[in-house]
Amino acid sequence: MKPVHLAFASGKSLFPIGEGGGETVAHDLLSGLYERGHFPQAYGTIALKDVSVLNTALVELNSDLEFTSGDLEITTYSGKTLRCPSNLVFRYGVNYLISLTTDDNFLSFLEEQFSQNKPQYLLFQAERSPQIFEVARHQGVYPIFYAHNGLEFRLFNDPKALPLVLTNSKFCQERLWKEYGINCELLHPAVNLDRYVVEQNSHEYITMINPVVVKGIVPFLHLAAALPARKFLIVEGWGTPPQVLDVIRKLPNVTYMKRQVDMRTVYGKSHILVVPSQWEEAFGRVIVEAQINGIPVLASAVGGIPEAMGDGGVLVKDFRNPKAWLDGMIKLEARYSELSALARINARRFSVENAVEKFLDIIDSVSD
Repeated sequence: MKPVHLAFASGKSLFPIGEGGGETVAHDLLSGLYERGHFPQAYGTIALKDVSVLNTALVELNSDLEFTSGDLEITTYSGKTLRCPSNLVFRYGVNYLISLTTDDNFLSFLEEQFSQNKPQYLLFQAERSPQIFEVARHQGVYPIFYAHNGLEFRLFNDPKALPLVLTNSKFCQERLWKEYGINCELLHPAVNLDRYVVEQNSHEYITMINPVVVKGIVPFLHLAAALPARKFLIVEGWGTPPQVLDVIRKLPNVTYMKRQVDMRTVYGKSHILVVPSQWEEAFGRVIVEAQINGIPVLASAVGGIPEAMGDGGVLVKDFRNPKAWLDGMIKLEARYSELSALARINARRFSVENAVEKFLDIIDSVSD
């Protein structure tokens, strides 16, 4: 297959400071394409207050941050002329090139870049998707929308106008057909498994990532309170509500960890990963990250979680019942070695190599 010139765009911050799993999935897919000899470039937004956070994260990745800006001339009421920076663009390389600009400059910058670079395809997701779609159509770039939970379709006036839609699970694929009559191509999340493999695991903790209500922090804290002899670890994701922090401080067997750029810090201490989601997760990437280390998962039987977990853990059907989580923990511990081995096998299904191969097949099918 000839090298593909692909643009990726999202109205959010991208790797390494994007907060959602969608940003990490995009990074792994784009990196995999780059390593196969293709030419991806990514475009996103950034708030100026987050530039220092981005720079710090890039230092850990041995990558340099560069920026350019134009000048905007304004005249004050008193007649003074001032020059202010405008069109700020921050660029950095993580194999492929990423360009971030401010939200108010994003769409015009995207239009300019598409006009200059003329990518063949645009893969886009998340915020500003309808506007990004219009930019692609105006510039003659083939748009490919990646739906991660299906809620994004509410942003579009006519989602059926999208020529190609990808989605990350069979669960989401079936729901989008039922709700919108849209036939999506299945592209499971790309996971760079090597980036999560730990050399040694202390098996200290029963772990949960992203302690917010919809992710199931309430049943997880019930579980910690019911098992005072076990050690529990909570890792920040989207940001932790103050009331949750107050409860955590009152539980002596619970440790709280700030958000980690390198998740091996977490998986190198985890005996079991708990994913007690209280809503219909479309997939559940952290499941795969943990499983490649032989860490079995105790998770809610909801949405795309069973599809992500495979046989490498125990599903809790009555996931709003605290006792059901205790019962599930007992079942998992009784089969720990078996489930640990099955977890490793399951995780390999979601390798970057498999995702890139499937994505290129999809690209090839629309280019015929």
